[in-house]
Amino acid sequence: MLRVMRGMLCVAALLAFGAAEAAFPDKPIVLIVPFAAGGPADVMARTMAKSMGTRLGQPIVVENRPGAGGLVGISAVTRATADGYTLGMAGTGAMVYAPFISPKMPFDPLKDVTYLTTMVSTPNLLVVNANSPFKSVADLMAAAKREPDKYTVASAGVGSSTHVVGALLQREAGIKLCHVPYKGGAPAVQDLIGGQVDMFIAEVPAVAHLIKAGKLRGLMLTDSKRLPALPEVPTAADVGLPKVLAAGAYGIVAPHGLPSDVSAKIVEAATAALRTPEVVEKFAEQGGIAQASTSDAYRNQIKSEQGRWGPIIKAAGITAE
Repeated sequence: MLRVMRGMLCVAALLAFGAAEAAFPDKPIVLIVPFAAGGPADVMARTMAKSMGTRLGQPIVVENRPGAGGLVGISAVTRATADGYTLGMAGTGAMVYAPFISPKMPFDPLKDVTYLTTMVSTPNLLVVNANSPFKSVADLMAAAKREPDKYTVASAGVGSSTHVVGALLQREAGIKLCHVPYKGGAPAVQDLIGGQVDMFIAEVPAVAHLIKAGKLRGLMLTDSKRLPALPEVPTAADVGLPKVLAAGAYGIVAPHGLPSDVSAKIVEAATAALRTPEVVEKFAEQGGIAQASTSDAYRNQIKSEQGRWGPIIKAAGITAE
């Protein structure tokens, strides 16, 4: 009788376990966004969270944890339980650039997270003040070659994507600019408008509205295709710098060890959301291009980008402050 009872208990436990697995999700999910509330990345994250939550049948609550170029937020994701109830919005800075810049990485981007899917790509723009004498990249390059280190290029901080892409531009253009780091993209843009710096390489969402308003001039898009929202801005290839390709890429990750069935449900919901007109249009308003991928493709993309940017960062001597 004892053996029978034990057998029944084991069967009951297995059935309960299976039911619990099948029930995912049965409570709200948290999406950690490692950027400040109100910015373009946050807007896109909340749009995605709402659409995915509808498909999963549970709300996805956005929790902003900015700091250290995204490392603070993603670190929190890596420490969470791998049950699907904590997700993260990972950016290029933390996953690709930081391993070569930060002397004390709090996690390994290739080992400590489960990659789920890419979410959105945001190309970069080389911009100048609307009153700048530089009407084109050719103007800028000619002036910078005549007087190396005279002209200033702002960044959102040492080791930021804007800093790294600026280093790539200088290498490919054969010029030397004076780097001026700021504590974030917003103050850099303000000083560019005010004439305190000569140029800035920013993600499209941060400056597109200012170009349309006539406060800034777009000289080059670091992408292979022109943006429908800014058709007058030439691509890197258009201006003779075809290797200056860079985009801010954001995707969805979870703690390492996420069960495959839970991962599949989240990826399915995310992929469906990224195909809806509402999400595509909202991303486009922020200068982003919606794009889904498989989990393996996302991880391979990060690995490939690390291989591409590592040598550029090392050659430029970029290190965290």
